[in-house]
Amino acid sequence: MEELQIITICKKLLPRLKAIGYEKYDTKRNDSQSDNTRLNKQLIFPVKFGGDDRISEQELRQVFIEVFKEENTNLFYSIETPTQAKYYFGNDIVKIKIKENGQSALIDMCVFKKEGEIYNRILNIEFKHQNAAYKSIAKDILKLMHEKQNGLFITLLKNTNRGTLCNKAGTGILDKLHKSLKQFGNDWNGDKSIIIVIISLNQETMIYSKICKNNLGDLKAPIFTNSLSSGIGNITEVIDGNGWKKYNSLKS
Repeated sequence: MEELQIITICKKLLPRLKAIGYEKYDTKRNDSQSDNTRLNKQLIFPVKFGGDDRISEQELRQVFIEVFKEENTNLFYSIETPTQAKYYFGNDIVKIKIKENGQSALIDMCVFKKEGEIYNRILNIEFKHQNAAYKSIAKDILKLMHEKQNGLFITLLKNTNRGTLCNKAGTGILDKLHKSLKQFGNDWNGDKSIIIVIISLNQETMIYSKICKNNLGDLKAPIFTNSLSSGIGNITEVIDGNGWKKYNSLKS
């Protein structure tokens, strides 16, 4: 599955996610949007106990699958797919590793290409929402790095502010991705790439970049050095071309 196909799907996610209704109230939904955008109009964001909106990776994956099916009728997919390698995910972040006598983990979504009678894996996808815990991100990054296929790490945020992507405390999404890639750098398997996509729902903006083994090395790739050194926290402050590409559905 080509990079352009993946990015096309991700760009089409933005207006569809924005069009989803809310159990708590429905004033956010724009019913004037085209039927093409509202193909997932039966899907809504539910309310958590306590009354807050529940915006999660479940809605992200559902809409991604819908767009994937429209864009790639010749490809196939599975969800919660067992990994081909075995892993150990202990309670301590430093104990996360590949282990021959460990257990098969799960990939959120796997894309297949059928060749003859065989379905061959070509892309592994991990979905996240909000600023997930470091360990949760690290486990996904290790799987994407070590499985043989290309990877996609995509996370959905409700909004971003000065500390969401990078911050002095090192708790931003890019901070955690940087630490994860550094920790498992020696576990990169094969000649492949991992595309990282971060979406801000309210700002209707996404940023994306591609990581390869040859720009992983000492992690001096622009995707991290330019972002971390400048302390970027808000997705609107990311400069297109500075290691990232940026897309805003309102300006397209």
